[in-house]
Amino acid sequence: MRVFVTGATGYVGSAIVEALVRAGHAVTGLSRSEEKDRELRRLGASPARGALGALAEIAPSLAGHDAFVHAAVDYGLGPPADREAIDALLAAARVSGGPAVVVYTSGVWVLGKTPTPAGEAVSTDRPAQAVAWRPAHERAVLQAGSAEVATVVVRPGMVFGERRGLVSPWFEQAQSQGAAQIVGDGQNRWAFVHRSDLGELYRLVVEQRARGVFHGVDGASPTVAEAAQAASAAAGKGAIRSIPVEEARRQMGPMADALAMDQVVLSTRRPEIGWRPEHPPFVQDAPNAFREFRG
Repeated sequence: MRVFVTGATGYVGSAIVEALVRAGHAVTGLSRSEEKDRELRRLGASPARGALGALAEIAPSLAGHDAFVHAAVDYGLGPPADREAIDALLAAARVSGGPAVVVYTSGVWVLGKTPTPAGEAVSTDRPAQAVAWRPAHERAVLQAGSAEVATVVVRPGMVFGERRGLVSPWFEQAQSQGAAQIVGDGQNRWAFVHRSDLGELYRLVVEQRARGVFHGVDGASPTVAEAAQAASAAAGKGAIRSIPVEEARRQMGPMADALAMDQVVLSTRRPEIGWRPEHPPFVQDAPNAFREFRG
């Protein structure tokens, strides 16, 4: 298949590209610079120069692809750029000349607090404030599905592996400060997934032209205190340090409340496409994740 990927050099996007290239697909990645061009070629993909909020301007580069994966987030441009990218990819899929698939990357924070295990059918009526705009974008993608265009929403959990993401700072903090830093008392739970397992989920969704919502989580939901302590221990420390939510809000705004949110999230649809995460849950896999971080 020919697959176009936005955010192709990003934390999640590069894992998607790696999985698709390994499987023999021809991948084109959106690029903004010569440096990103080189990175894409290193990953085995071809670059297409353009901007996230102006994909309609590179319609010829989108033409001829069988699948379109939107994995980019530009916090500087904000939600309007995200919606513009969705519309451009859907338009390209409609004129692709054959069955096509459009995959939108959302996240489990759209579910809000889920102390009761939440599968893909759970409402998104009460998302975390940090991502309050995303449910509408999910609906736009899903409602655009047709006989010729399969539309999919993937909601990753807290992604770990490599050096980027929201989990890796725990290793750095443990090394430099002696303790991994968490928001709140740490008794809230998170849903995790390793980036390479997540990449495989996208590959399967693309290859099978799946439809609907898929949660990219490994099924384990440890407390944040347990996860951070495991990360700190893997870095040779073991200590964690709690930042009150009120203080964290002053530093990072609505993100603080999202990090303190209690979530138990399940991937109930993964048997439909044969997705089976290979990495152990984060608490058990923290030593390997730390080796990836150092590497």
